[in-house]
Amino acid sequence: MRTYRIDLAVPSGFITPWQADTIFGHLCWGAERNDCFTYFKGAAGLIDLFRSGEPPFIISDGFPAGLLPAPVTLKSRFSPGNAEKLDKNGYDWMKMAKKREFLTLAQFQAFQRGEIPNLGEEAQGFIPATTLHNQISRFTNTTGEAGGLFELDEQFAPGDGQIQVYAKIRIGFEDDLRRLFEIVSASGFGKKKSSGKGSFRVNGFAAFAGLDTIENATGFITLSHFVPARTDPTDGAYKTMVKYGKLGEEKTICGNPFKKPLVMLKPGAVFRTEAVLSWYGRLVEHIAFTEESVVQYGLAFAVPAIF
Repeated sequence: MRTYRIDLAVPSGFITPWQADTIFGHLCWGAERNDCFTYFKGAAGLIDLFRSGEPPFIISDGFPAGLLPAPVTLKSRFSPGNAEKLDKNGYDWMKMAKKREFLTLAQFQAFQRGEIPNLGEEAQGFIPATTLHNQISRFTNTTGEAGGLFELDEQFAPGDGQIQVYAKIRIGFEDDLRRLFEIVSASGFGKKKSSGKGSFRVNGFAAFAGLDTIENATGFITLSHFVPARTDPTDGAYKTMVKYGKLGEEKTICGNPFKKPLVMLKPGAVFRTEAVLSWYGRLVEHIAFTEESVVQYGLAFAVPAIF
């Protein structure tokens, strides 16, 4: 597999987080509604490629341009082996590392090499915002009675609104994946996309070698939410979340659109292993109550590191 970086321009706010499994769901809908791909037909054909054990691509979460998730063990790089050696400056660095959500590319690469990254430069992550909206009557096409005002929590990409998604792609699948992202961009991403939320366009799709060139790696860092497989390494550190997923598009009218709760590991998880692979995790089957064909993407985008 070869690593690519997909640059997305996201000028509007978005409500749904750019998590790998949600991105994959959008790509599946793009595959289902279009017939212009070389190696698969429809969402079922794409999912079957992943079930085969040799996925055509692995995708990361979406991150603010130039940033990557801070590894869970970042704090330990600033911790001396003996507590008696910890001075005030060292303690301040440890507090800073504990709070850091994202690292710049240079800081992340330093961590991969087993070095202590310089945390002096801190770039801004996603910007939360609360916007006010008014309910519109379907009958009069105007605002209704008093009390129709409601709040909507959304986020914005910092700076000029750039988000980057990384992908590991098997040779030959590059054009199909690029086409899928362009198809999804035509309709938008996530909740309220019909009203302009999650609007984006693909600005770049190019090979990226900045994360894979680590010699003598002793483990890996994940860049996506994922669900470990039974045979995955267990010597590591991670944070978890419970995903309460929901079916999309026309499958929401199936009678019960909600998926079963699923525990996922967050990006920035670290694991030690002698042989670092391109990906870990698994597809989760039988995740929906009423739709047997639905799966949850739980593959980990893994990059090598020295611990």
